[in-house]
Amino acid sequence: MTVTVLATWLLDAAGLVGRDMLLADRPLTSFIWQPDALSWLVGFLAGIAGMLSLTSAKAGTLVGVLISVTTVPAAANAAVALAYGVTDEAAGSAVQLFVNLAAIVVAGVLTLLVQRVAWRRR
Repeated sequence: MTVTVLATWLLDAAGLVGRDMLLADRPLTSFIWQPDALSWLVGFLAGIAGMLSLTSAKAGTLVGVLISVTTVPAAANAAVALAYGVTDEAAGSAVQLFVNLAAIVVAGVLTLLVQRVAWRRR
């Protein structure tokens, strides 16, 4: 996130990006800083898929992809918003990041518990 803040300042100084881009209407990406129930669900499903991938013989890059899809946009948007001093959007992105991380952890633990019960029954 620190690198993103610095990169934002550099790109802004070069005239390649601007605060107005952050403040413009972005209806297709507003979920990044406006978490809702779907945010929890996406993180939860990523956590299940990630844990299943890790505990099966099919572990691979899928885990990283699923986790990064749910965390990187929120972390990056929080950093850009902080770079431009847009604290309400930065706070919303931080909440989104926390919701995703919490959902991933809860889903991972629950997946392990379900697997443990299933393996004991065998």
